[in-house]
Amino acid sequence: MSAPLTRAIATRLLAERLGNEVVVANLGQASFDLHAVADRPLNCYTFGAMGQCSSIALGIALARPDVRVIALDGDGSLLMNLGSLCTIATTAPPNYALVVWDNEVHQTTGGQPTATAAGSDLAAIARGAGIEKAMTVRGEDELQRAYDRILSEPGPLVVNVKVAKGKSESGLDRDVIGGPRRFIRALAARGRQSGAS
Repeated sequence: MSAPLTRAIATRLLAERLGNEVVVANLGQASFDLHAVADRPLNCYTFGAMGQCSSIALGIALARPDVRVIALDGDGSLLMNLGSLCTIATTAPPNYALVVWDNEVHQTTGGQPTATAAGSDLAAIARGAGIEKAMTVRGEDELQRAYDRILSEPGPLVVNVKVAKGKSESGLDRDVIGGPRRFIRALAARGRQSGAS
């Protein structure tokens, strides 16, 4: 049996494929890992917004249909805002994907178990909300195929990625003014590039 997939490896595998996509990362571990492997202006790191990553990314996708938007959320965070899945299904932006790092714990706040540790299935919940393209992946090969779909197929897509428990080995400069400003400028510039083509 192979070792469980880690969030850091899963993040790196996505980062290696990124071009001009916007990535919105959940506070804590998802942001730490993304910052460590692929800090870039089109990354939107969320601070103090537990439960809101999927909704922030959805708002960007709806406002900017010319840009593919990928949310990197955690199971605990998404469980705090399950209603977002219904809104994602209802609005159905074709440029939206939600990747959930499901380690079955609230890693950032102390490792308390989430409902997924007791059997809740986030992909099934997403399908129940009306998102047809929802799947759970457990290994690197499955994840690579899911990333192929995220980057090429119309969405919305939800990919629940079962990852090992464990804190990020990195941190993040929490520049709550400069970081968002950099992202806003990069997204605006991306609009000028799209308009010029």
